[in-house]
Amino acid sequence: MSTIPGLPTTSRASLAGDAWGGFAAMLVALPSSIAYGVAMFSALGPDYVAHGVRAGLVGAMALGLVTALVGGAAQLISAPCAPAAAVLAALVGDSLTRESDPARLVALVTLVALLSAALQLFYGLIGGGRLIKYIPYPVVSGYLSAVGVIIFIGQRPKFLGLAKGVALGAGLAAPAQWQLAALLVGGVTIAGVLLAPKVTKAVPAPIIGLAAGIAAYFALALRQPALLQVAPNPLVIGPVGGGMALFTGFTNPWPALSAMSGGELRALAVPALTLSILLSVDTLKTCVVVDTLSRSRHDSNRTLLGQGAGNFVSAVLGGMPGAGTMGATLVNLESGGRTRRSGIIEGACVFATALLLGRWIAWVPVAALAGILLVVGVRMVDWGSFHLLRHRGTALDFVVIATVVAVAVSTDLIAASGAGVVLAIVLFLREQIRGTVIRRKVAGNRISSTQHRLPEETAVLERHGEETLVCELQGSLFFGTTDQLLTELDDALRTCRFLILDLRRVQSVDYTAAHLLERFEKTLAE
Repeated sequence: MSTIPGLPTTSRASLAGDAWGGFAAMLVALPSSIAYGVAMFSALGPDYVAHGVRAGLVGAMALGLVTALVGGAAQLISAPCAPAAAVLAALVGDSLTRESDPARLVALVTLVALLSAALQLFYGLIGGGRLIKYIPYPVVSGYLSAVGVIIFIGQRPKFLGLAKGVALGAGLAAPAQWQLAALLVGGVTIAGVLLAPKVTKAVPAPIIGLAAGIAAYFALALRQPALLQVAPNPLVIGPVGGGMALFTGFTNPWPALSAMSGGELRALAVPALTLSILLSVDTLKTCVVVDTLSRSRHDSNRTLLGQGAGNFVSAVLGGMPGAGTMGATLVNLESGGRTRRSGIIEGACVFATALLLGRWIAWVPVAALAGILLVVGVRMVDWGSFHLLRHRGTALDFVVIATVVAVAVSTDLIAASGAGVVLAIVLFLREQIRGTVIRRKVAGNRISSTQHRLPEETAVLERHGEETLVCELQGSLFFGTTDQLLTELDDALRTCRFLILDLRRVQSVDYTAAHLLERFEKTLAE
């Protein structure tokens, strides 16, 4: 019998499956979490690489444990993810133009993570899990593709080994500033990630890629002894600390938070809202895939509550936020994970690994993490969306995706969120306007009826039936369809005296449509 509240009684075989599933999921989540943590604080320079590593590790641990206990999807594995890294890295980069104190920037990230977690809890409490799932797919695809592009662009300096302060454009134009060691390590890592599935599926590809990158680094160190120094060495993560030292240094943001003004707090509302929506959509999208594979059904609102609770605990402990991750979740399923116990084991394995191997993380090459993220970035782009250009009817969907990506890259993800909301409205209007609201339109003397009419009534109907128009309406009458209705009936209203509207199939009528009906009445009266 299980001793963990909320967990079902399971057999020994099920326990073994959950254990293997949780352990395998940890192997996938751990290197990615470290890479995302480093990417989040990359704009602050090499001094904050170790801070990013700790944030990724703590985030993976807290999310794995808390979301598994509270969430509504038993087999879901939550961990730091690419959207969180992209949004928070963009926030740090944008804030650097106005704020030079790294402690305050870390405080901004912490506060945005807390606000985002609170919003996710709010979504779950009000039943928002159902609504978020109805965000148009082109908008979601655009968000995720934009995140992939931003991650790819942001990791190229680390892949090339550019020195701090060298702009990407200037670095690309000056190959002399590239570091051969970083290029070789990053290239070997990418090759390991891409070729790993062809060699074995027992070990996750990111683990093989990371191991290949580390091996390449130490092979190069045989010719360059300087690479065997941890500090100062910009090519490796550097000292992180072992044991409980991983959880130190996270109290620094709190004094800076207390000194923030009301204006600064209000400015964080949009990034927090963007992050909460992205993480919620990413989580629920993963849950839909899990439901299909496991023939189960998740509780979307409870899932958001669990995700919000996990992100809140992670932020309080100094970790980065995250979502239900596709890679770790699928590995969990394939390895035998069947209950929420597998997620708890994944979080516990992250904690144990951090305690036991924390000091060795210092030797992980930064270029190897950049190589993993470059592959992640390329795979996040929805390349299949280009097929939408083949058909005229779906070209607008591609325009939506391309616009969100363009705004995100040229401005930031926060501006892209606004563009996404506007485009979502445009998509809705397009779908509503595409079909006609008029189901049938017929003159009064041409409509059939089951009612028996007297000869005198039939004669009157024959003489004056053309003066009556019977119109059956359908769908929604709102500001987007009123012009279509007016165009369809304008000529008829010039000649008929009576207009009969059948509204049995009409789903809704807004104020604009109601005003149009009043206009019809006045036109007929005149």
